[in-house]
Amino acid sequence: MGIDVGGKGFITTQKDGHFSHYSIADNDYYQLSEIMAEIRKEREIVCVIEDVHALFNSSAKSTFNFGFCKGYLVGMLAAHRIPYHLIPPKEWQKEMWSNADKEYKSGDGKKSVDTKNTSINACKRIFPHLDLRKNERCKNIDDNKVDSILMSEYARRKNL
Repeated sequence: MGIDVGGKGFITTQKDGHFSHYSIADNDYYQLSEIMAEIRKEREIVCVIEDVHALFNSSAKSTFNFGFCKGYLVGMLAAHRIPYHLIPPKEWQKEMWSNADKEYKSGDGKKSVDTKNTSINACKRIFPHLDLRKNERCKNIDDNKVDSILMSEYARRKNL
């Protein structure tokens, strides 16, 4: 299982090439707890959850909400006895991205990796058959769903 933390985050599970996706924004705390209970009941599972911290230039409110979301997800994992690993974004990205996936953005005179587009490129390369939109009604790819897919694959590759 891979969890991309945040109000618009996603939970992705995979087993034998079959993926299931759950939007954090579309489920309340009770529904998310029921989802985790069902996942745990179905099989033994290990979770990779993004170990994120305060974001530069973010408001105190958004930083608090971000931390709160991570906290309640970790609490739910513990309550359902789902083993988890807190993995920094740079660690799972290093494993999942190839040089060909990388896109760059420039700002303030600096050239930096566009993490969202790079993750989308990596996900398309690794899983060309997956629908990366939030749902079938959406036109655009959901970068939160993409990150959760890549983290679940990171867990599988690392045999966690």
